[in-house]
Amino acid sequence: MKDIRFVVVIGFTAAALLLELFVHWHLGITVVYTHFFYVPIVLAAVWYGWRGASVAVLLGAVTLVVTWLTSGMIDSDGILRVLMFVIVGLVIGTVSDYMRREQQRIIDEVTDAAIQSGIRGGTRTGSIAELRSRFASVAGVKRLKEQGDVAGLVRALRNRDPAVQYDAAEALGELADPAAIGALVSALTGDQYSGIRWKAAEALGKIGAPAVPSLLAVLDNPDEGVRWKTAITLGEIGDERGIAPLIGLLSDPDRFVRSRAAFALALIGPPAIPALSEVWPEAPSDVRQGIVTALGKMSDPAATKALIQVLADASGDMRQDIVATLSSRADQSFDLLIEALSDPEPRRRQGAAMALGAMGRPGALEPLRKACELADPQTRAVLDSAIREISSRNEPGTTPEG
Repeated sequence: MKDIRFVVVIGFTAAALLLELFVHWHLGITVVYTHFFYVPIVLAAVWYGWRGASVAVLLGAVTLVVTWLTSGMIDSDGILRVLMFVIVGLVIGTVSDYMRREQQRIIDEVTDAAIQSGIRGGTRTGSIAELRSRFASVAGVKRLKEQGDVAGLVRALRNRDPAVQYDAAEALGELADPAAIGALVSALTGDQYSGIRWKAAEALGKIGAPAVPSLLAVLDNPDEGVRWKTAITLGEIGDERGIAPLIGLLSDPDRFVRSRAAFALALIGPPAIPALSEVWPEAPSDVRQGIVTALGKMSDPAATKALIQVLADASGDMRQDIVATLSSRADQSFDLLIEALSDPEPRRRQGAAMALGAMGRPGALEPLRKACELADPQTRAVLDSAIREISSRNEPGTTPEG
């Protein structure tokens, strides 16, 4: 926000200086254009207090110099305009500073009143400044963030007001300081509102790799909400240390946790593919289902190849899920499925044929017919079925797909 304010003031000031040079110096107009000068003068004074009056001084000085260079003299009207620039900047800046001090005084008085009325959280071990941070208002949290006060925001994260907790977690995420990891993990796993938990997880995700060990440590938390939020956060970070634990979470007793773990693995993407393929042969059905989901959400061609490899799974239901996934990503899988028609494993050839049949692309007809020549009876039946399906969908009067 501060950077935006600075850019805005600089932009308007530069525009005012260009007006001075073009309108006053080049065109010889000396009055009306200066009304524009009040825009950067007022903005600077409101945002930067009395220090913002430096913009008024700068514009006034340039105006006087240009007046002297163009006319050889400085008249009383020019001096009066410049004085008005400076006076307006100083008055507005002084009022803005006063309002900010009053706001801080009110915050401090409310905080002190809360402390004196019997709230004792930290009076034995903390200073008054620490207590004020602990009982910070939402405005106080904003100030702590602007100051980069991670310790103060950590204390604000333990505030009784959920709104303050939420804003503190968000601010800590924007600062992305690893010093806040412990407090954010406590907020994620503690007895907090769901929104605060999610905001804490989001903040840990912004901190990134330094937060991974702490996140891995809570993947077995008894609260399923903590587990799935942690899984998503690990996926967003994308650190490979999260792959094996997330695969373990694919067998979680909670169905939603399992689906979020699969989604997290998909977020990690290609680095997770070798591990997913490696665990497939010995994995139970729920883990295999999660692997299919994870691979199906990845757009990388390596994920498509991995799906085709597991088409040889003994479970008919599992093969149906894989076929449905492959047929839905025709642009990536079509050529790979054509290659799979010559695979030595019959179930893989059958699965490839089923996926091609579901796509309905006429370009698959010739490869399917060639594959029939060397196929065993069971595989030939599947190939023939795919051929009939594609042919029926591309008969005259129908709209070809693919």
